[in-house]
Amino acid sequence: MGKTTLAWQIATHVARETPVLFVTFEHTPANLIVKALCAHAGINPQEVQRGRADLEAIRRAAMAWHPVAQRLALLEGTSRLTVAQVRAQALQAMHRHHASRCLVLIDYLQLWAKMAEDLRGSLQVRERVEMLGGALRELAMRLRSPVFALASQNRGAGNYGHGKGSEALDSLKESGDLEYAADTVLFLVEAPERQALPPVRAVDLIIAKNRHGDVGKVALIFRPDVGTLREEAHL
Repeated sequence: MGKTTLAWQIATHVARETPVLFVTFEHTPANLIVKALCAHAGINPQEVQRGRADLEAIRRAAMAWHPVAQRLALLEGTSRLTVAQVRAQALQAMHRHHASRCLVLIDYLQLWAKMAEDLRGSLQVRERVEMLGGALRELAMRLRSPVFALASQNRGAGNYGHGKGSEALDSLKESGDLEYAADTVLFLVEAPERQALPPVRAVDLIIAKNRHGDVGKVALIFRPDVGTLREEAHL
């Protein structure tokens, strides 16, 4: 549904002004950089893999993206990664850029909870997710900075298999008390009522919970071929 694309776009936008630490368990840092350059240049990443991409367009995108990249740190997630190590990396980024805060993004929560060696004493994955969610909330408070964690939904509500694409708060997979602990909860769901020609997909960003503002829906257009999400234009 474009969760990583949305998080990556948020990261690159915020990095124009403030340091960002992107912790990735699902994609390699190199893959994310290629996606960023291709999105900036409007090129399908498969063209890079096939050796058919416009190199000059990639170079222009790299030059334009360079100032943003200076404030964007990528950390590849492993089974040995701890929240304390993420905090240390975030503090280093803040110190390096003389910033009072930074944005931390986690892609994604359940995968980290299942892999984490320091949480293996908890037998149930649900308990691991609860512990990790609590630790990330504490991290946000100690850094005085936002922590944005991607999460999957359970199969019945998620947008895969025969799921319904629900935006119910209790659909967060193995969520424990995430729906209560999070300040804001967003969902990306398909919007079948809006017509879109493949490979374009019509999706809605649902703001289901927001302690500091409004809730509601934002109509988006997802281009998985070039890795972009854009707000739908109204003529």
